[in-house]
Amino acid sequence: MATSGNFTVCLNFYQFLFTFRHNTNMNYLRIISSIGAFLIPLALAHAKPLKLENSTRQTNVGYEKFIRLNQPQNKTKNSDWLEVGHKYQYLGANFKGKFEGDARFYLNNKEFSLSLAESYMRYVSEGKSTYTLGRQKLRWHTNEVFWQLDHFQNSRGFRITDTKQEGLTGLHYKTQDGPLTTEIFLSYFYIPTLNPSVSVENGQVSSNSDWYKRPPVRTVISGQEVDIFYNLNRPNYRDILVQKSLGIRGTLNWGEKDHAGYFSAFSIYKPERRLRINAEAFYDPGTDRVVVNASPIVNHHVMFAGEIKQQYKNTVTTIGVVTIDPNANLGADFDSLSINIQNNRTLDSEFFKVEPKYNRETYAHYSTVYRKDFLKLSFNYLHYFSEHEKGSDDFYSETVRWKKAAGFGSSYQFHDWLSASLNLRYDLERKDNLLNAQVQFMPWLSSVITLGTELIKSPETNSFWSAYRANDTFYVNASYIF
Repeated sequence: MATSGNFTVCLNFYQFLFTFRHNTNMNYLRIISSIGAFLIPLALAHAKPLKLENSTRQTNVGYEKFIRLNQPQNKTKNSDWLEVGHKYQYLGANFKGKFEGDARFYLNNKEFSLSLAESYMRYVSEGKSTYTLGRQKLRWHTNEVFWQLDHFQNSRGFRITDTKQEGLTGLHYKTQDGPLTTEIFLSYFYIPTLNPSVSVENGQVSSNSDWYKRPPVRTVISGQEVDIFYNLNRPNYRDILVQKSLGIRGTLNWGEKDHAGYFSAFSIYKPERRLRINAEAFYDPGTDRVVVNASPIVNHHVMFAGEIKQQYKNTVTTIGVVTIDPNANLGADFDSLSINIQNNRTLDSEFFKVEPKYNRETYAHYSTVYRKDFLKLSFNYLHYFSEHEKGSDDFYSETVRWKKAAGFGSSYQFHDWLSASLNLRYDLERKDNLLNAQVQFMPWLSSVITLGTELIKSPETNSFWSAYRANDTFYVNASYIF
């Protein structure tokens, strides 16, 4: 058997901790200590109010039913779920706290997905410099959200076209001196992307999400089909959670009010959003199957980016370039800022070959956003410059999502009780076509009913989206906000 690719797997962070429950070497106090730094901002945000406090809370509880418009090859039993979301914001004289999180409970298989967008505490000094500790969305890469690139910050991942982001966890410093703004991000704590979650049990890889492509379950040896049995070697939790990040961004601002603009550039060294997998395999004649032993690892990458943004009255235009290098390696304690190239990471075994794709990528992005009253329109374009090809699915490696793509977004508030939105993305080279449209009603106070659809067209098999082209859905969501 000859198989090649770069194993990449998305592990639900909370499920990852749960799977260590039988490991007698696990130090639960150290887990609590590590996550404590992550939850402290939330606790502080709910502390006893100060005199100048202004706090807001919002909780929404909902039920969603989705209907498959066709029959995907791999589908879960899930067709409906309960959702709970909570937002909290605290404003004091010199402090600000914020929490935003979502949970989804699947009624069919009794599993759940979690998403933590933000949870932080911020101190504002007398000189207006800010110090933020916790999980925060950084506005460093403006157009990443529309294209769901997930290089800088993760998408929530509750559905295939979900564009809600999750922030980075660490210490963020921001200061301004005249027209120049400087930001620094530092972290020793890493949370992999939370969704879609993946589990490995009894040799099979499964997920609670329809929007995850499973690895092959059979292969051919000497003309005979045999099963593939997967083993996941669970690493020490510190090898996953304790990972460093370091980033800096500089911004030159100009203009005022409806003619403001800026030029910004940033560089950040941080873990990739997903865990990579090193793997080896062998044929077991006793069970007549191929056994794959997979070991999750954290790989760091470095991003270099620059962008220009200019506002003219109701229109804002942004254009930028981003380069991503997955071969970056800083010193153990940031004692060296040199970048070392590590290309010798190919693993061979008798029946299996892993050839990781550690290729540098560069792309340009553009957007123009128009806002007036209750109308919002956006025009977007992304051009991928790199010539190399990555793998054809998102288990062995993550295919480039877009090559030369144009996109259009719109939303309109027709009335206090009615709004609609539409996002259309089209790849001019691969002919991929993604459409997400929805209508929201508020029939009575604090209640929301959403009708929506996700349609995917992907004619080429080497496209990232081809794995989901049979996942067209229609969904209905009823929620209550209090």
